[in-house]
Amino acid sequence: MDASDSLGMNQTDESVKADIARPIPQSETFLPRWRVRCVRNDSPAKHDWPEQWWRWSLAGGTPRRSLTCLDRWGRNAHMSRAWPTNGELSAGLVVDADRFRVATALYRDAEVFEAELSILFERSWVYLCHESEISTPGDYRAVSVGRQPVLVTRTETGDVRAFLNVCRHRGSVLCRTESGNSNYFSCPYHGWKYSNEGTLVGIPQRRQGYEQTFGRGEEDGLVPLPRVESFRGLVFGSLEAAVPDLATWLGQAAPYIDLWADRSPDGQTTVVTPPHRYSYPGNWKLQAENGTDGYHGNYVHESFFQILDEFGESDMKKVRTFREDGCTRGFENGHGLLERPGPTKGNPVDGRRGADAFLRYHDELTEVYGAERRDQILTQRNIFIFPNVYLFDRSIRVIVPKAVNETEVIVSFTWLDGADNELNEDRLAEHQRFFATAGFGIPDDLEIFASVATGVRAAAMEWMLLDRGMSDEQILENGERVGHSTAETPQRAFWYGWRERMSTVPQVNDRGLAQ
Repeated sequence: MDASDSLGMNQTDESVKADIARPIPQSETFLPRWRVRCVRNDSPAKHDWPEQWWRWSLAGGTPRRSLTCLDRWGRNAHMSRAWPTNGELSAGLVVDADRFRVATALYRDAEVFEAELSILFERSWVYLCHESEISTPGDYRAVSVGRQPVLVTRTETGDVRAFLNVCRHRGSVLCRTESGNSNYFSCPYHGWKYSNEGTLVGIPQRRQGYEQTFGRGEEDGLVPLPRVESFRGLVFGSLEAAVPDLATWLGQAAPYIDLWADRSPDGQTTVVTPPHRYSYPGNWKLQAENGTDGYHGNYVHESFFQILDEFGESDMKKVRTFREDGCTRGFENGHGLLERPGPTKGNPVDGRRGADAFLRYHDELTEVYGAERRDQILTQRNIFIFPNVYLFDRSIRVIVPKAVNETEVIVSFTWLDGADNELNEDRLAEHQRFFATAGFGIPDDLEIFASVATGVRAAAMEWMLLDRGMSDEQILENGERVGHSTAETPQRAFWYGWRERMSTVPQVNDRGLAQ
């Protein structure tokens, strides 16, 4: 059987079209097998481009296929990358009545990682920055969306804009500084100049080559992100225009983001720069899962709790009791959180160095929001917004995937506007001693990430088990899932969201046809 027969290329055009138009069935077992290589035997230019790829697009929820000439890995066209082939990867997500299994291959396979960058990061909402980081006209932040460089700016009119951080002339990165203030950006290669609204405003030696063509409009300006929206100071962007509005995407997590933002009596938060940065030799999903994991703390961070006990700040019994309280929550779209009781007047957790400052803060929140909402605001939460940002009580943590086994994490302290300076300084001290790069907590977690990254190389162990607390999990009327404080409810929510997004690219069988 030749290559064309094995891929179904000897079928008539009508039968192929009929097969392409078939809707793709959904399954509880998801296997990401999307790459299809084919050779057109009937092509007169077969010898010129022997390797081609079926390009998939979605129209009205139905996959459609077209033939596109690409390089070996399909990286020349959107939605045409090379995904894992049938037989190359045995990986997936399996959900039974009382078991939840995730394939270890999803943490180590480079082709799955490439698919995640394209689908989860480059075709979805992702966190870009906080509005306080670009508070003044001319402020900018250089960030990444997947592997694509992005520039976020505050224009002269006060609008927040985002563009690909790439010169339209010859493709050089435009701004190589992480943050700053500038009305214009000049390309280091040939000096093309753009305003912070993305408009091309100058070309050196224009008369010698561009006199008739300069200023042709949008095609000369920076490429804008199709979607940019903010929610409570958090700026999100998408490289894909066809995404739901941001509020819909945040869904069940939105009220908890409101509570996070309302920790400031003024409802405003300022990100303190520069941030802490660290990296680890492991998959990005390890950090995504860990921040809402209420199970690991008693073991991974035991030495920290022993120090608290030794110096009389807290005793081990109280710590373990505290860590049993609260709950975990899993939301649609992959979001989730870990929730534990917050400080009170009788137990000012945020006031170890300044109880008086916390008491003043407690009373101020009561005056602004009322006692019931005050208690909701003070509840401790680690909130994960899929796929790349955590909101902690004292910080924002951004996950930046670099490679299948390399991840960078950026952690920024948040200053509560309107709160007592003494309280904020105390919060900063607490943040530094645990969440700073050289604090007690982060080195512990990084050691575990490296350990897991080594462990998942053991291909003979195909599955991880993420079913802790699954049998006791409550499902509310709105679809929200609630579990024990040590349940893996948020991790399962992450994987449900992962599967839903990744399933938007159709599966194919061994003949290259939709299943």
